Amino acid sequence: MIRLCLIVIISALVFGKITTAEAQMVSVRLVLPAGVNFNPRIIVPQPKEGETGLRWVEMVVQENIHVTVHLKSDSSEKDANETLYIVNNGTSDFGSALKFESGNASFQMDNRGKLIKNIEPNIQQVRAWLGIPILPGIKTTIEYH
Repeated sequence: MIRLCLIVIISALVFGKITTAEAQMVSVRLVLPAGVNFNPRIIVPQPKEGETGLRWVEMVVQENIHVTVHLKSDSSEKDANETLYIVNNGTSDFGSALKFESGNASFQMDNRGKLIKNIEPNIQQVRAWLGIPILPGIKTTIEYH
């Protein structure tokens, strides 16, 4: 894929300008160190009247790590006082989500508080869902340790 991109760029530089452009939607999977990845499973349910829409993003990890999430204003870098939702009980039951109203959340990926090797029945990964408000000008920062 990188080779193809380089060939297109070099061809454009050698043969002149590109007169047309085509676009294609691409799904991106962000894989971070320590076995953390953000699945392409993103759910955007229809908001009820008067509510801010949410985007639910699934995190999958290979150990029960601690995660901190901050919402900040993109322009002023101040904390955004918006509500975050976390589902860390091993399900995708959004009705059971924990609510964090200050725009900051700190939680363990699995609410049982055990190392993955001590969780019964044996599992290979733990999952959590982040409910992030859909608002313009909001930057979401996710830290884990």
